This record gives sequence, structure tokens and C-alpha cells, in this order.
Amino acid sequence: MQGLFSDVPLIGVLSIMHETGQTGVLEVDADVPFSVAFAKGEIVEGGILDWTGLDALHASPMLPGSGSFSYSRRNVTGAVISPFEQFTTDWARITDEWEQIGTVISSPSVVLSGAMPLFDQEKGRSVRAAARDAGLPLFEVAARAADAVNAGKLKATGRYAWYGLKIAHRGQRTSDLTRALDGGLSLGEVIDQGFSPAMVRAYLLSELHLGLRFAGSGWVLRDLVWETRQELPQTDDFML
Repeated sequence: MQGLFSDVPLIGVLSIMHETGQTGVLEVDADVPFSVAFAKGEIVEGGILDWTGLDALHASPMLPGSGSFSYSRRNVTGAVISPFEQFTTDWARITDEWEQIGTVISSPSVVLSGAMPLFDQEKGRSVRAAARDAGLPLFEVAARAADAVNAGKLKATGRYAWYGLKIAHRGQRTSDLTRALDGGLSLGEVIDQGFSPAMVRAYLLSELHLGLRFAGSGWVLRDLVWETRQELPQTDDFML
């Protein structure tokens, strides 16, 4: 089974999978590509590229505005995350709340600092790192962080978790930016050389959509999409 979201919404496709007791994987091809695995009609796994689990599923957009889907039968096993109706209700609510959180902190990659547990370090800490170290759901920590930013208890440092990546450009496109991306410098160091965060973000997001993969590419892609949606119109062009 396959189709377009312009013809049928994702929740309708998920409901068909559940009601017909399907066992297999639904692949969503959209701005944020993700998968949902079913076992006998119940959701047992899923995520964005190599980022899988409940945090990743909850970060996947339940209402993609465009794109397509395809379903294939596979031998899927695993524990049911939660009853289908409960899971989809929670997913819809969290999808809406992620959008609100994003208007405050941009994405979970944002590095915040302030006199709060998990963030009270000299250089700050990303929301993702704080959630990982605390062993708490990413959404929960992001919501707390957004509230703290609104209350003036945390502030953004202007840096993001993905600044630590080292990317070696491969391909025929050449520019000052691609020449700087030789794998020796982190993306943060490249930005410190004078390239704008928007330019580097646009380059990395484009490469991920073209097939670039590395450990952590799933959460990086998700966060870049969130951040891009919060940006003001840019004149930067990484192709120049």
C-alpha cells in the first residue's frame, strides 16, 4: 500500500494499519522522514532514520503537510508501546506542543545556560544532553526548558548540539563553505571562521535530504527542520 498525504491523512493510514491488524513497517517520506512499525495492528517501534524509540516517534510530525507513504509487510516483533488510541492521542497532543516549544527554544539541540539543574555549567548544555543525562523523556525536558527560558531562568548561548559534528563534504558542488568542510573542523569551528549558522544549517539539511548519513543523523535532521522553521527569511545561500 502506498499513497500521498494530499489524498489521505497520516492518522487515516495509521488507523487502517491498526484496524486490519497489520504487521510490517509504514515509511513516511516527507520533510521529516520517519517510520512506524506495527505488530498485529499495534505500534511497537519507529523513529527518524537512526533515531528510534518513543522520543523519536513523538518528535515525528503526525500531520505532515505533504509527502507520501508506503507500507510493506515485515516480520516485526516487540512490545506494544501503548494501546493504539492512547498512543495516537498522546502523539497528536505532543506534536502540537512541540510546535509551541519550538517557538521558544528553536530545537532540542539548542545549548542553554542558567542557574538550573542540568544546565548550570559554564558553557551550558543542550536540551538533548540534559534529557540524556537525566534519563528523562526529551519532550519533558524540552517543555521545562522552554518554561525556564520564558521565565528568564535559562538563556540560549547561540550554539547547538550539532556544532560538534565533523563533516567532510563529498560531491561536485564547490563553494567557500564546502571547501572548509574537510572533516578536520567541527561545524562550530567552521561557523567561528565566519560562516553563518543559517548557511551551515541549510547545507547540512540539504545533504541529509540527499542521503548523507552518520551516527545521529536522525536527531540532527529533526532538529534542523525545527530550527529552519523558526528562522526569519535568509539571504544566505550555501551554494555561493
